[in-house]
Amino acid sequence: MAKKTKTPIDDLPPRRRAILAAAYDVLMERGYAGANTLEIATRAKVSKRELYAEFGNKAGILEALIATTSARMQAPLNLPEVADRSALADVLIRYGVTALGELCHPAVIAINRLAAAEAGGSSELGHILDRGGREPNRLALFAFFARVQKAGLLGKGDPDRMSGQFFSLLFGDIPVRLMLGTVAPPPAKEIRERAEAATEALLRLYPLS
Repeated sequence: MAKKTKTPIDDLPPRRRAILAAAYDVLMERGYAGANTLEIATRAKVSKRELYAEFGNKAGILEALIATTSARMQAPLNLPEVADRSALADVLIRYGVTALGELCHPAVIAINRLAAAEAGGSSELGHILDRGGREPNRLALFAFFARVQKAGLLGKGDPDRMSGQFFSLLFGDIPVRLMLGTVAPPPAKEIRERAEAATEALLRLYPLS
């Protein structure tokens, strides 16, 4: 029997996990515009009052779903201060492996596909994805680069530009090709190699003077 892929919500408390799992299923079946809180609550076996108390509204449910993945991606950056370039490389590689692995999760690919499909009629889902996923990760990496640069572990440069360059080096065209279904999610070995290559390239771009 194939091993079930662990999802970003598996470690959440049961009620919260049930609501987010139901929300994902409804989202995939109905689209964001067609999803409604009554159906989500019914499938999660909770009352609408419980759902609203936990998340506020439909947008809040989706934001929580995206934020769970985003927080997992950022976890490697929330470590004690790095002491040298070797430790910096280790953190970036761990972050790269985690970020690319989360991005390639089937649930994340499916939500991104849905956002792209609905973009012509409404950009609300796209804005939620950007606000809850891309932007927090950009800011977290920006803050990390600013911190290690101040500690003298990175050469001169704009930390915001560094974060964009690292994402480009790490992801390449994988997100687009995954959404188009032209490639399968890369295996763990390839993800690790991409994270190592992106880290090496970034550190070469910003050598110590």
